[in-house]
Amino acid sequence: MSRFGRRVPPIFAAVELDDHLDVSRPMLLILSDDARVLHINRAGCELLGRERDDILQKNWFDAFVPASMRSRARTLLAPTLAGDEEEGDHFESPIVSGTRGERLVAWQATPFPSADGTVGGVFLSGLDVTDRERKQEGREQLLNELGQVKFALDQSAIVATTTTSGEITAVNDKFCEISKYRRDELLGRDHRLINSGYHDADFFRGLWETIKAGRIWHGEIRNRAKDGGIYWVDTTIVPFLDPTGAPYQYMAIHYEVTERKVAEERLRQQEALAQLGQMSAMVAHEVKNPLAGISGALQVVGSRLPADSRDHAVLDSIQDRIDALNRMLQDLLVFARPRDPVLAPTVLRAVVREAGAAMQRDPALAELDVRIRGDDATLPLDREQIHIVFLNLLLNAAQAMNLRGAVDVRITAADGQCKTTIADRGPGVPPALRDRMFEPFFSTKRRGAGLGLSTARRMVEAHGGSLTARPRDGGGTVLTVTLPLRGAGGSGA
Repeated sequence: MSRFGRRVPPIFAAVELDDHLDVSRPMLLILSDDARVLHINRAGCELLGRERDDILQKNWFDAFVPASMRSRARTLLAPTLAGDEEEGDHFESPIVSGTRGERLVAWQATPFPSADGTVGGVFLSGLDVTDRERKQEGREQLLNELGQVKFALDQSAIVATTTTSGEITAVNDKFCEISKYRRDELLGRDHRLINSGYHDADFFRGLWETIKAGRIWHGEIRNRAKDGGIYWVDTTIVPFLDPTGAPYQYMAIHYEVTERKVAEERLRQQEALAQLGQMSAMVAHEVKNPLAGISGALQVVGSRLPADSRDHAVLDSIQDRIDALNRMLQDLLVFARPRDPVLAPTVLRAVVREAGAAMQRDPALAELDVRIRGDDATLPLDREQIHIVFLNLLLNAAQAMNLRGAVDVRITAADGQCKTTIADRGPGVPPALRDRMFEPFFSTKRRGAGLGLSTARRMVEAHGGSLTARPRDGGGTVLTVTLPLRGAGGSGA
């Protein structure tokens, strides 16, 4: 048996055999390297006039080829079994039908590899062309239907094959499209290249234990594309088994379900936020009034102290902490009781400039430089809410840079959308934490309620927009606010 001189293409049409082979009109079957029938579709059973159990594991030439043509049939199939016909061989050879006698069949044969790189068997598709006047039509129909089967799979599914050690040996165009990697960047690597870090080790351990045992695995996987984007795929991994039942390669068929997963997550978040909002509002209300009383009492005590008393400094320190608590409670109330935006035509750049100016009035931010460039786009906005959004985003960028340095803001209006990017030059957010940035009460800072980014996202989404984050080339983080130029949700002004 000869080894392949070239890589053998995967047999995409042979996946999920019981379903995919049976939907095709041509006779489709798989032979082992010693010509035993491993699989056959319904059309093949009908043409042979036998039940599937009466066909499987029998020697193809001895059982289904006329005795006078067996030697010739073996000769015609020999190049494919030797691995010399990489793209598939076309020939005609008769079969013996149990109900229709001898029939002439036009064949296309394609080899597939075993675990050690040798020919593991051959994938055959055939069309009955016994009626000579239909011979050419039959050939064209066969090739056309086979091409359509592969085209349909490539258009609807993301397909990859790997070795038993996980090395990627083939991917289709849709895999490259969704992962953002070129084919040459994927071949020879393994799927850890697109691992998002979402699933734990036990998840992948269970996956590998299933397919190594020769069983089909099905589940949903969250991956990360080359550009950092997250996508979800509904995945079926099919082991290709040798005659001993051991896997020699795996084929993964994926269908993207990102939109569904995002919708499910958004629904969960909305339910959780509604409950969280009710609790937050109650806590804020119960704490705010006592704080106001404490603040008033401090003012009374302070007014009774001598002007030169050292206790004024103690009272000032207590008042500063009360003010900080009041700011946190105010953030909590804004988060807990969001109102529908009241829209009016607004120049977005002017709002961003106002937010930057408000920040820079703080002496602690004197070394911060907010640089705003881009279009003077007019959008339907709730000016107060969008001011809060950009105040939070600019403050987040400033804190990432220890309150000094340049924050670059760029506004671009095109294709019915206005995108505003806020880029800082801080250390960036670790990949493991990037997906949690917008969770309520999540913060990497020692102080603050962790509500700035989550509040900003809720307000942007209430305007029919989105707020996303990505790493900045050279270090730092880029936050992107995308807003519709027209038709945002909410009530009018």
